[in-house]
Order: sequence, then structure tokens, then C-alpha cells
Amino acid sequence: MKTLFAAAVPLLLAGCAEPVALPVAGSLTRAASPDTFTPAPSGPAMNYTAHSIAEPADWRQLNDAQAPGAGS
Repeated sequence: MKTLFAAAVPLLLAGCAEPVALPVAGSLTRAASPDTFTPAPSGPAMNYTAHSIAEPADWRQLNDAQAPGAGS
């Protein structure tokens, strides 16, 4: 009973309190102005490069080819 009372009293007091006024959103109205509209680019940002599907190569050769000093 004490727990219910301890939880209910703050909720009742908060429900009876006057709500806080919201700030004026002056900066948001400027951002929503149609004068500041810039159109999005019409095409993709990158070019597509096709790659053919190949069988998996031997991973040891791939590691050796990418290792530092592989060509020496």
C-alpha cells in the first residue's frame, strides 16, 4: 500500500501542474522556407562497374599477393 501511495502522489501532483510553454520555433520556420530549397541530384552518385562471377581462388596465393613486399 505504501508503494502504491508513493508512486501515485507524484503522478497526481504532476497531472495537476500547469504545463510548461513550448519555445518559439523561429529557426525552424526559416529552414522550412521554399526559398532555401535545393533539388537533389538527378543521377546516381557513383558509376556502376560490373564484375564477373569467378570460382574462389586459393586463399594462400591471395594472401601472398596482398602481403607487404609480395613482389620482392
